[in-house]
This record gives sequence, C-alpha cells and structure tokens, in this order.
Amino acid sequence: MDVQAIIDECMQLWRDPYPHLAKLRDEGEKPMAVFCSYTPEEILHAAGFTPVRLMGSVRTLTHADAHLQAYCCSLARTDLDMALAGDLDFLEGAVFVQTCDTMMRLSDIWRRNTDFPFHGDLVLPIRMGEEVSLPFLVEEVHRFRRSVEEFTGEEIGDGALVESIHIYNRNRRLADRLYKLRTTYPGVIDGLSATAVITAGFWMRREKHNEMLQELLEGLDTGKSRGNGKTPLLVSGSTCTTPDIIELIAELGADVVDDDLCSGHRYFDNYVDEADSSQEALARRMWGRINCPAKHQCIEDRIEHLLRQVRDSGAKGVVFFLQSFCEPHLFDVPYLRERLQDELEVPSLVLETELQSFSRGQLRTRLQAFIETITGV
Repeated sequence: MDVQAIIDECMQLWRDPYPHLAKLRDEGEKPMAVFCSYTPEEILHAAGFTPVRLMGSVRTLTHADAHLQAYCCSLARTDLDMALAGDLDFLEGAVFVQTCDTMMRLSDIWRRNTDFPFHGDLVLPIRMGEEVSLPFLVEEVHRFRRSVEEFTGEEIGDGALVESIHIYNRNRRLADRLYKLRTTYPGVIDGLSATAVITAGFWMRREKHNEMLQELLEGLDTGKSRGNGKTPLLVSGSTCTTPDIIELIAELGADVVDDDLCSGHRYFDNYVDEADSSQEALARRMWGRINCPAKHQCIEDRIEHLLRQVRDSGAKGVVFFLQSFCEPHLFDVPYLRERLQDELEVPSLVLETELQSFSRGQLRTRLQAFIETITGV
C-alpha cells in the first residue's frame, strides 16, 4: 500500500470509526472500549482483547440527557448515548479510568444502565509522578490485571504480557519517529495526514497499526523535504474526535507541526521497561509520563513541557482546542497562555466546542483571524 492509500484509509477511519469497529467481532476480535490514555492497554491486549478508544461522535442525543447533565462534556454524553442506543453492542465491555468528575460518574451510570459483559475501573492517585503515589498505582494495576483474569477465567501469562508490552512500545517508537520527521524534514508529511495515521490506531490491533506505521515511514521520501510554506501551529487539548479542526487549519494556510493531545503526543509519551513484566513496569510508565490536567502535579512540569514542544517544533502559535465544560483543561489555560506569551512571545487561541453543536463556520472565522495576526496579513 502506498503512502497516500494509507493516509486515505486512516482519514476514513477518523471520520467515522464505528462501522469499522462493528465488524471487528465478525473478524474474530474482541473489542474492549477504553476512554483514557492512562488505560494499561497491554493487559487487555495480553488477555486477547482489542482495546478501542471511544472519543464521542457528532450526533443528536436521544438517551444520554436522562442520565448526564447538559454541562457534562460532549465526549461522555455522546459515548453514553451510543451505548444506550445499542450502537456499541459489538463491545465486550469498557474500562474506565478515574480522571475527571464526569468520567467517574459515567462509570457508575454505564455500569447501572448497560449490560456489557465486562466493566472495569482503574483508580489513579491524584498526585501522579510523586514517589508517595507509586505503590498505590502499582497495586491498582495489579488489581486491574486480576479483574481481567477473573472475567476471562484464565491467567495472563508473563510471556503474553511481555509480548504485548513489546508491541505497544514499538507502536510508541514508530509514532515518535513520525512526529520527529515532521520537524526534521518539514513538508515530508502534513499535520493532518500524520494525525490521521496516529488516530486510526485507536481502532485496530496494535500489530496492524505497527505494520501500517512502518510501511508509511518507509514510503516517505525525506529527500523531497522542502518545507510547505505554511504557518506552523501546535494544538493542545484532550482529543480531536473528528479531523475538522486540523482540516480547517490546513485550509487556512497553516499546518499542525506538533500537538499536546491525549489522543496524540501525550498518548505515546514514555515507554514500559521491557526487561520487567511486572505491574510496577506498567505503573511506572503511566506514573512517569506527562500528566493529564485532571491529575495533580506541579503546573511547572506541564508548562515546561509545552514550552519545549513549541521551541523544538518551531510553532508560531498554539491553539487550545477544548471540549466545553472540560474544567481540568480550562483551569490550566490562563497560566499556560501567559507563560507562552511572556517567555516565547507565542500567541495562543482558545477554542471550545461541543459535538452536539459543532460549528465549523465559527471555528473557521476565529482561526482565520488568529493566523492572520501571526502572519501579519
């Protein structure tokens, strides 16, 4: 498959992954829903499941409003609506990670109002990245592994877990190579295509995604790198459920050269120690990665990481793309924007949106004005 064919397939998945997900069971796979980048997917993979990421859908709600208030984020509301409407009946179950208040409540609502065979919860310490919290996280990962084993009735062998760790680490390395190519060889692949290829991996076996990434990397011609003349931007936030925001950036003469998304760079940040198949190795990877804003850590760590990303990528502006009512991200934004401006003189734009009332026209107008302030047009 050539480079463009790979990109086209990934773009199609990104626009509407659910028909593809519904076919996985017919192909002999056992899809297990995950909602968060903190999920230790290696455990699910080693147990024979295919972890798939639910990131909401652009749809009119018919069931969820009876259970979740309108001020909850649209990711949670649309995921719940799909479950209650029977659109996710192909799933074996779902795994919830305690991050924000909405996701913690969604777990309880999901458990009481759906009848999927498996329901998993993973409780994370609030203070990630501090020595005092690591023993708790190790035990929680161990408890999660036991809950999966009890559901399947089989032990997850250390050999199987080691193999899954190797597969996921390879995926992270390949993703990291793709991201670095975008800054080392400007123009060799645009931000929309690169993001599509990474995002598509949430809805397929990691082995298949690894093959796809490897094929893509081998097919890219770095000798033709000339730059694309577009204004380089960095996008920060939680998830990009649809390609719209990055498509708009491309249409307006800019390009996403890096991101700080939990469905992007934060997802593949850090590696598991492959010499250690214990719960501690998995826990240490989660514990040592760049934190989600829903977890407490010195905010200096997040801003220093973001400043470094902006410097390394050459981004001339930062777009904070947030789901409405996502308080953890919104709380961080004023301080992050101030430091970006004061230390790097990099302007930023905050965009909030809901999947139920997505307005491409309004986003386009604001993005166009922002890009024009950077280019001086």
